[in-house]
Formats: sequence, C-alpha cells, structure tokens
Amino acid sequence: MAMESTCKLQVGRDRFEGQVRMEADHIDFAGATKYRFRIAELTNPRQSAETVQFNFHGNPVSMKLSSLRVAEQWIQCMLHPRSLADKMGVASGHVVRVLNLDDGELNTSLAAKKIRLLDNGDGCCNVVMLGVDRPAELRQLGGLVEDLHADGAIWVILPKSARNISKANVFAAAKDAGMKNVEVIDFSDNRAAYKMVRVAPPRKSGPSARPVPVRA
Repeated sequence: MAMESTCKLQVGRDRFEGQVRMEADHIDFAGATKYRFRIAELTNPRQSAETVQFNFHGNPVSMKLSSLRVAEQWIQCMLHPRSLADKMGVASGHVVRVLNLDDGELNTSLAAKKIRLLDNGDGCCNVVMLGVDRPAELRQLGGLVEDLHADGAIWVILPKSARNISKANVFAAAKDAGMKNVEVIDFSDNRAAYKMVRVAPPRKSGPSARPVPVRA
C-alpha cells in the first residue's frame, strides 16, 4: 500500500519542498522538480527523528517527513524491502500459477514462500501471474478467471516498451473477462505488472415500493 507525506527534500546541496509517496518498490517526490528513488538502489538508510536519510547513486539524500511515526514506518520499509512475491500479494498457503514467465527474482521470492505452485493443469488459485507479449495471449484471461478464488488476483506482466501491446489492450481484455485493474507495479526495470480482480456484482435492489392495487 502506498504511503504519502509532506516532505522537505535535500539531494546533495539542493533543497526542495513538496509531496513524497512510497510505493512498493520506489519513492516518488513531486515539487518544483521530480525525483524517483528505487528502494532496491538505496544504500545506508537511517533515521533521525522525523527525517530519513540514505545514499542514492552516490548522492546523499535527506527527507524530512510529516511526523516521527511516518519516518519510523518509512525507515522500516527501506531497511526491510518486500520481495517481488510480497509485492504481488503472495502469502503462505496460497496456490499460485505462473504462465509464460521465467524470472529469476520472482522464482527466488516464490521459493521462499510456503506455497503450492500449479502447472498448466486445472486447479483453483489465489494468484495467477501471466506473462504477455502479444494481444492474442490476453484471451487466456477468460479461462483463468474461472479457476480463481473469489478474492484472488491475476497479474498481467508485459514489456513497458512493447509497441504491439499496451495497457489499453490489457484493460479491454480484463473487462471482457469480468475483471478490473486495481494496481500497477514495476515488475522489473523493463516490465510492468497489472493486478486484475473480479468486478463486484451489482447489488440487488430491495422490494418495489410501488403500492399494490386493491380490488374494490
């Protein structure tokens, strides 16, 4: 879950004021200028009162946040970054299916979890990860959602710079499968992951309030 705060930022000798937002794998600052700090690339994170400090690509960085409590939360995320499996909501006991996707970081993070990996056969899943390179591969969503737990999720992973497939293709295919996008994360430097969940069915309206005609 993203965390936000007001921020007094110092990068080297440059100082800025604005808003800062921590996502699963990066920190974004927006003010007179914009910065993105990838958590995996931070070194020597530390905290002093409401200020967190770290080095980023050789530059000292200081962020004065809105409160001591916020700074404590942020430093914990920096010191103990979540694995890729954590970011994708995989928990112990889950049943997971990985399709058309071979990624070393993902494989390592899944191996550290007490989960059951399904092959291409049938089985009800908590999380499905689908690698996609062409729009035609999105047709699998309709079948995959049928084997998904009610509160499960399908992650669609596609290249960020692909010209033959876009997030619009992903959203359209998800809609056709009765799903919607609720989150986007950086899966890697060159791939993005889109989280799809079922669309909640519309609530049934109550009994009609129209008066019942009475015969004379």
